[in-house]
Amino acid sequence: MKKFKTKTLVWQLASIGAVSALGHGLALAQEQPDAAPAKTELQSVVVTAQRRAENPQDVPVSVTSVSAEQLAARNITDLSQMEGVSPGFTFGRSGADARPAMRGVRTDNVAVNGDTTIGFFIDGIYKSRAQQALASFVDVDRVEIQRGPQGTLYGRNTFGGNISVITNAPVLNKTQAEASLLAGSFGRVRAEGVYNLPLGETAAVRFVVARESADGYVKNDFNTSGDLFDQDLKYARMVLLFKPTKDFDLTLRADNTRQDSNGGSAFGYKQAGTYYDPASCQQLFNGSVALVNPRPGNFDGVADCKRTVAAGNGSGANAVGSGVDLGIPIHAPGSAYNIDADYRPFMKLRDKSASLDMTYRFDGFAVKSITGYADFEVQRSADSDMSASQIAIDFQRTAAKTLSQEFQILSTGRGPLEWVAGYYYFNDKLRGTFINQQQPRVINSEALGAPLSLPVASAGTFDDPYAKTVSNAFYAQGSWKPSEQLKLTLGARRTEDKKNFRFANANSVLPLGANGLPDGTKITINTPSPGIAAFGTAGTSNCVPARGPGFYCDPANPSVLWGATYDEQTFSKTTMRAAVDYKLAKSNLLYGSYSTGFRSGGFNSGQADQTVRSFLPEDVKAFEVGSKNRFLGNTLQLNVSAFHNKYSNLQEQRQTPVGGTTITTVFNATQARANGVETEVQWRASERLSLGAGLSVLDAKYTDFKNVALPYGTSILVADASATAPTLINGVVIAPAGQRRVFAPGYSCGPIAGTGGVGQPAVAFGCDLSGNRLPYAPRYQGSVSASYEVDLPNGGRLVPLAVVTFSGGYYGQPFNSALEKQGAYAKTDLKLNWEVNDSWSVLFSVDNATDKQTINRFVWGGGGGMQVSAAPPRTFGVRVNYKSF
Repeated sequence: MKKFKTKTLVWQLASIGAVSALGHGLALAQEQPDAAPAKTELQSVVVTAQRRAENPQDVPVSVTSVSAEQLAARNITDLSQMEGVSPGFTFGRSGADARPAMRGVRTDNVAVNGDTTIGFFIDGIYKSRAQQALASFVDVDRVEIQRGPQGTLYGRNTFGGNISVITNAPVLNKTQAEASLLAGSFGRVRAEGVYNLPLGETAAVRFVVARESADGYVKNDFNTSGDLFDQDLKYARMVLLFKPTKDFDLTLRADNTRQDSNGGSAFGYKQAGTYYDPASCQQLFNGSVALVNPRPGNFDGVADCKRTVAAGNGSGANAVGSGVDLGIPIHAPGSAYNIDADYRPFMKLRDKSASLDMTYRFDGFAVKSITGYADFEVQRSADSDMSASQIAIDFQRTAAKTLSQEFQILSTGRGPLEWVAGYYYFNDKLRGTFINQQQPRVINSEALGAPLSLPVASAGTFDDPYAKTVSNAFYAQGSWKPSEQLKLTLGARRTEDKKNFRFANANSVLPLGANGLPDGTKITINTPSPGIAAFGTAGTSNCVPARGPGFYCDPANPSVLWGATYDEQTFSKTTMRAAVDYKLAKSNLLYGSYSTGFRSGGFNSGQADQTVRSFLPEDVKAFEVGSKNRFLGNTLQLNVSAFHNKYSNLQEQRQTPVGGTTITTVFNATQARANGVETEVQWRASERLSLGAGLSVLDAKYTDFKNVALPYGTSILVADASATAPTLINGVVIAPAGQRRVFAPGYSCGPIAGTGGVGQPAVAFGCDLSGNRLPYAPRYQGSVSASYEVDLPNGGRLVPLAVVTFSGGYYGQPFNSALEKQGAYAKTDLKLNWEVNDSWSVLFSVDNATDKQTINRFVWGGGGGMQVSAAPPRTFGVRVNYKSF
């Protein structure tokens, strides 16, 4: 770490200084009067990173802006295809959940008890759920990716950066029509249509529709109706622009999205294996890899391992020579595109939203109102055991009703002072039901000749949490230019989040069993939601024995929990930004900035222990220096930035076994940091040849992350006759006489302080993960691209484009073990755009031409199995476009 901070950071700063000095020299050598842009000059895409339209080359922020033309040329239709566009941006996905990552910050917790880590905005409206970030790009003007915390102007949950999608506004006094039809691999058919209709001189309306269907690219070899990641999308949007005077305009938007398919099921995962100790045949983290599915209840009675070292006390079933069933064999191991689930899942998504923007311009300033509302819901199910066995079904429902209101006042003059100030109100009502339904078991194992019928393994699980956030924020930012070259920027934001949380289980609606208690085996994915009484009241409890304030039990049987309402908590924070930039020449900018950000804290469902009932906000302090340059007559663009981010209280996830499944809980890590350099290059080498490149070099690690329990098998006990006395560490017995404790190989593990002693809880074990790499943070990542324009004899044009995206690989979990690792890779996308004339064009595309399988989501699940989801395989497509302007 010290070596990086001294040697590498000095190199970063020296490189940026050299780039700026070179730019200054080239600018002086080429200084000439302003002229109309030549065909070979680079064009800029407007950005609104500072809440006003600006040239990105003049903004002291790391931002990539991708125009509609660039999106179309690469056939990008959603966020999952943006990795090759912005350096340092990594995209992951599980089921319907988008999981982007930037600068060591990832999207991990997508449940209703957490907030997004990277903010997602559509037309200035914040979308609170990760599922909404997979919205289809239809009639989009541009997409902006802002890297680094944006807490001052954009708010609390822009901890790692922003993704902002800006759609096309209606055009006054002009009728426009546009249509496209795409056909591709896996039966994909996508149709889009746009119609712009003027309504007199002062208004216009724009209609946008899209329809897409496709078969799944993850094939189910057991139940062919259960392929994953298919598509059935219906989308419509209407936008009304009213501009009665030059000083006032109003834009009203309304859209509706529907999806009905298998989708990625609830999670979109496949089992990849587990770890075990081959001598004692026990699960031991980071031991040997077993290519088995160890989900609870999914065992075929076949001994996958025979003990050569006795487990535990070494007697009976633990003795040397005893066989152990580790699970059933994984179907098509190593292929994330082949599964064998018996259950056909479903995914039903509904998203209705509306927004109203109003702006009135006065002399020297403008006032603006931005109102947004969304009614979002997605229901999805999954084969819980992820196999051909019939064992259990999972169901998830995520719903959000969100209202936001923002008022801005901003300068519009050309003086030395630019400023913006505003108030932001946010009201988010969330529901996040999770159900695990257990079934009579039918074990279909490739190690058996016939199915094995067994009873239900355990009771089901039902968790029905409701969360509400009411947020208020005030912000202001100003920039002052004491000279034509120098600009100083200072801004701050005060945010206050009030959060309410409650949950219920199914006990109040289940039938009673023979023992007079609720029968958890009757839980199904159609179990109705409990009534309001099941949640109890904050601060009181009727449970016996006591479970803590807010917990409510069955009045007729106070030992049976129904639910709880937690005490309201308020999370407040002031975030700020300070920046200085200096123009060495008209096209050469040098800048430095310091900014802070935070992500709000929250609650864990079902926790009677108040120490784990809630988790703290996470904070970041970010330093950045950079240089933005145009050279060679505005044909070469070179932007470089170096950053140091210090993270505190990172919110990490832990999978906790509950019955036959796992429930996610969140806890705070202590410290982490990310140092890196990002470079973007665009070169219009000639009138026909365009080249591009992006590179991110990143060193992102936990600096203090101790006493962390591994997903399973932190330690095991084996028989050891030579151990004639108990084994103690710091006075705590970790193994009795006759036994020896074995810790996970490769980790520094031991008893957690405060456990195992007299009067303390039973001994618990944890490991030191300090120094481990942050998940989804490749040491290097980027892309190179090239396109060449070829004129055709009939007046048309061919534009071939090649894009190579590469990565040094990353870990998917903080434990950094082999099963969590995606190795280095490169992918190639090939496009050929045939511009027939001004109205017609045809795009031929091959994405992931080498058919490289890459895992973009890793998670440890129930039973200690690694679950993975992969990016799409090779796909082909042809898109025909028509424009009538």
